[in-house]
Amino acid sequence: MARIFVSHSSRDNDISAEIMVWLRSNGFDQTFLDIDKHAGIQPGSNWERTLYQQIDSAHAVILVLTPHWLESKWCFAEFTQARALGKSIFPVIVAPGGERFIAPDIQQLDLRADRQGGLAQLARELTQIALDAQGGFAWDQRRPPYPGLLAFQAEDAAIYFGRDDDVRRLIERLNARRVQGPPKLVALLGASGSGKSSLVRAGVLPRLQRDRRNWIVLPPFRPRNDPVGEFARAAAEALGKPDDWRAWRDRFAAADPGPALAELTDALQTAAGSREAWLLLSIDQAEELFTVTPPEEAQSFLRIVKAAADERSMFIGLITLRSDYLEQLQVAAEDVVRFEEFSLGPLPLNRIRQIIEGPAKVAGLKVEEGLIAAASSDAGTEDALPLLAFTLRELYDRYVDDRNGGGGARQLSLVHYAALGDPSGGLNPLENSVRKRADEVLAEANPSPEDLQALREAFIGGLVWINSEGEYSRRPARLDAIPDKARPILAKLEAARLVIFGEEGGQRTVEVAHESLLRKWPRLRGWLDEERDFLLGRMQLDHAMADWQKAGEAEKRSALVRGLLLSRARQWLVDHPRSLNDAEKAFIAASVAEDEAEKRRGRRLRNLLIAGAAAVVAIVIIAGGVVFMAQQNAETARLEAAAADRGAEATLLAFASRDL
Repeated sequence: MARIFVSHSSRDNDISAEIMVWLRSNGFDQTFLDIDKHAGIQPGSNWERTLYQQIDSAHAVILVLTPHWLESKWCFAEFTQARALGKSIFPVIVAPGGERFIAPDIQQLDLRADRQGGLAQLARELTQIALDAQGGFAWDQRRPPYPGLLAFQAEDAAIYFGRDDDVRRLIERLNARRVQGPPKLVALLGASGSGKSSLVRAGVLPRLQRDRRNWIVLPPFRPRNDPVGEFARAAAEALGKPDDWRAWRDRFAAADPGPALAELTDALQTAAGSREAWLLLSIDQAEELFTVTPPEEAQSFLRIVKAAADERSMFIGLITLRSDYLEQLQVAAEDVVRFEEFSLGPLPLNRIRQIIEGPAKVAGLKVEEGLIAAASSDAGTEDALPLLAFTLRELYDRYVDDRNGGGGARQLSLVHYAALGDPSGGLNPLENSVRKRADEVLAEANPSPEDLQALREAFIGGLVWINSEGEYSRRPARLDAIPDKARPILAKLEAARLVIFGEEGGQRTVEVAHESLLRKWPRLRGWLDEERDFLLGRMQLDHAMADWQKAGEAEKRSALVRGLLLSRARQWLVDHPRSLNDAEKAFIAASVAEDEAEKRRGRRLRNLLIAGAAAVVAIVIIAGGVVFMAQQNAETARLEAAAADRGAEATLLAFASRDL
């Protein structure tokens, strides 16, 4: 049942006691009222610390609004603390003047005009919170209470703490889209390491699965190389027939996926027994559509999303996306589907206590106060949330879990936490825990220089991508494309939960567990920085290849790479032969072939021009010779004619002289 905190003025004790009695009569036994002689503040206790601890552990806070409450600075402090911690807050107006509460964005319950109706509404809201609270989810004590760098899953709903307000806001947004209509796609945006996947998988989806009258929740999936196939698997699993996924994939891949979506809707609603229930389609790590998925597969999947977002369908889409890929989503979704943005900010530092103590209480662990204080102080670092999660898992595995050689003390201590740091390097435990574990793995593996080179090629060639902002990203790779010598080391990194082995389309895959590894392991970061120019150039090459693949036959030749990029790509074939996949090599080869063909065409053209020029010169020379000869002949004829004229003149003179 949900834990409830009642905030009231000491001048309103009688009214607050009545509300306390009502709460307990409605089954809300875990209610805290400071004046209660059994569950309130006991004599000799530090009352201020007790109040804040009770607010911290509560799922909901009721404000007993009267003029006295509004005048009390302590009541207002309780409210601000509850709001900072993301608690569900219910302002209940019980006396004239209470309506002057200064948070208009929070709905108030007015008991003055309709006490019974207001209390009934409050009971419904609190019951829903009780269903949504971690206490309402089962917990398998065999599971570690801290998942490390891996995202929380549905099975971890009972230990997912610190994001209550974000879970609630996102559920409200999805319900608004279900009731009000388009846009029917919500994009959960956040930086790498903000906890988007965990929020959806362990926070939102398990709670919506309980609302069976309104929601049918399909299993969440990632796009990977085949988003249509991944969606088909999710659909088949939701229907309880996982082997039928290939048939669904063929139908979804049709030119018009609408009929297949309608049939899926009908089948799932029939199975759920509710024609009013909407289908929630959850796409995790949607940036893979732009980094992993082949362009033609991404376009095919977007056709499905467009059909699902049709106003006649009963689908709502929820995607998680790194904020730095928002522009690419906007371009890809243009003229396809409208979407609504929902931003997830960094975890507030005052939630650190919740995400440490909450899972510990569920798992029966004790946590030293000094550890919580130290971790809260250290959490100002980059990637604080995933690093804290990894550090807590390291503490659990090293010092608590007997299965992993821990001491079994069932306690997390400050001494053990401090041991994960590196004071000489100026690194606190959060900053150092990933590096420490990764370096321990390498030391244990004792790799040869060839092994290390193979591991470097595995990360550079398959496991890391760089985006247009110059930031490193993880991406899955087929295990058979990884150098053989790198695989034993990757297996050891997988045992340390730094990389993940999986399966996709019948092929074994491997990927980095979280991108914080790319930033916090100096050896790996050094490799990436040394090959940064190659990674950036490869990104340009892949973008060009995507354009080439989408181009029509008439445009294929002009879409190939040329110039400096082609010159670099040819060198990559020599320097990074194992870091380029077959598609990239084929694209480079096609570009080289076209470049060579252009050079040959250029040489032939030059030869033709040279031959033509020579012919023209010859013609000019010949023509010039003919003209010269004609001129010479004409001059000879003129001279001969002149001589003949002079001879004739002399003859005439001779005759004339004789006659005289």
